Amino acid sequence: MSTRRDFLKMAGLGALALGFPMVGSQGLPVSQGLAEKSTAAGFQPLEKPKRPNVLFLIVDDMTTTLGCYGDRDARTPHMDALAARGVRFERAYTQFSLCNPSRCSFLTGCYPERTEVYDLVTSLRVALPKVVTLPQHFKNAGYTAGRIGKVFHTADPKTKLDVETGAALHKDSVVLEEAKLAERSEGDLSDPPRKGGREGAQYNRCYAPSPHPDGDFTDYKIAEDAIKTLEEFKDKPFFLAVGFIRPHTPYVAPRRFFDAIDPTKIAMPAFYQAGGENRKQIPDAALRPNNNVFRFQMPSPKEAREARRAYYASTSWADSQVGRVLAKLKELKLDENTIVLLTGDHGYQLGEHGLWAKQTLFEEGTHVPLLVAGPGIKPGVSAALVEQVDIFPTLAALAGLEIPSSVQGMSLQPLMADTSKPGKPAVFSTMVSTHTKLLGRSVRDDRFRYIEWDDARGGRHLYDHESDPHELNNLAEQPQHAARVAQMHELLAQHVKAVRSK
Repeated sequence: MSTRRDFLKMAGLGALALGFPMVGSQGLPVSQGLAEKSTAAGFQPLEKPKRPNVLFLIVDDMTTTLGCYGDRDARTPHMDALAARGVRFERAYTQFSLCNPSRCSFLTGCYPERTEVYDLVTSLRVALPKVVTLPQHFKNAGYTAGRIGKVFHTADPKTKLDVETGAALHKDSVVLEEAKLAERSEGDLSDPPRKGGREGAQYNRCYAPSPHPDGDFTDYKIAEDAIKTLEEFKDKPFFLAVGFIRPHTPYVAPRRFFDAIDPTKIAMPAFYQAGGENRKQIPDAALRPNNNVFRFQMPSPKEAREARRAYYASTSWADSQVGRVLAKLKELKLDENTIVLLTGDHGYQLGEHGLWAKQTLFEEGTHVPLLVAGPGIKPGVSAALVEQVDIFPTLAALAGLEIPSSVQGMSLQPLMADTSKPGKPAVFSTMVSTHTKLLGRSVRDDRFRYIEWDDARGGRHLYDHESDPHELNNLAEQPQHAARVAQMHELLAQHVKAVRSK
């Protein structure tokens, strides 16, 4: 097993090999220091290398429902094109399947047990008042830095950037309310909604196509702000983080994105197939209530199929706005010297195990897309196990910056230079059960996933991905797997102890 020091050494060699400057003890690129010494000795100074820009794209609640990940129902040409010109990490995992804890983790490079952020309101500054965040690190290194849309989940007053714009989150909710009104009123908005049954029960779902023009949606405005900011930043090294909102609920998008997907042909998970799925072996803590997408009762198979189509449509809509930003990058001829990293902030359940939305420790709730493209990065696919906590050190290494000692992740630069290299022996995720409030943790190695709640007192699961990729058969209580369960339980304990002590 490689140590963190080994990975950082490899990352340093990789930076030189890819043509990016390494940073010396005085905070200057090594080549710049050589140039200054050459001038003092009367020699012609070396030309200062141009530092690469960074465009960090975060798509809220987007799992691996992308064409480049083999999803046949996806319509994501722009993200697929980005994957084709860079490295796609096939097995990347989030540290926490909830917005604020996840973002605090990858924006600091620290595991949740170190940030101590487990909910939507706690600031990372409570446990880490002096930690340098990812955009801060680039700004401190002389980059012009900005964030557009949803990057941090809660405000971080200590991360002051050159450009900061938020997102008008209410816009898409207004669009959904109009779509709901139209459905209830059979298309006549002047006719008040029909009443009947439980109040609101005639509209159980949080999704709908909309006749509104593109400009009425939040993500269009985010893309507009990003495009304007690229114009402002084009003549200087920059770090720009752009956070899109969809496919986060409500699943709304212009109608053409819904019309492009035939709901009758969408692949459905085992829970909605003939014979269903037996959930009796799953601990109660893992089966969160479905109150994000469906408000009043479990969806029918027809509603579930429509919801998946709406999620795909919203993802396709987000893809179109990512495409606008990438097109501007190319138009300004910045794509040749810009590192582009794209990810979702965590995984997502789309009916698997009868679950919808985030906050689970299953494969679907923790698996995330991770795409990296840029100068010197050869196209490829890595099957290595990696984590979102690795994003910070990876971007720093690719830009030739030192990696802060506070960072607990590892640079993925060696895996990008050689996509056949093995990754981590295991990856880790944490979660708080929404209804039982038990703390759960997961460890995923090359073959197995192990999940336990309240140190196994609240239940445990073990899945063999070689024979059971959809995690339908819990092996944790089978005697023949007792040794493996004990081993993975100890691995989790060692991980928590290690990341808390740093």
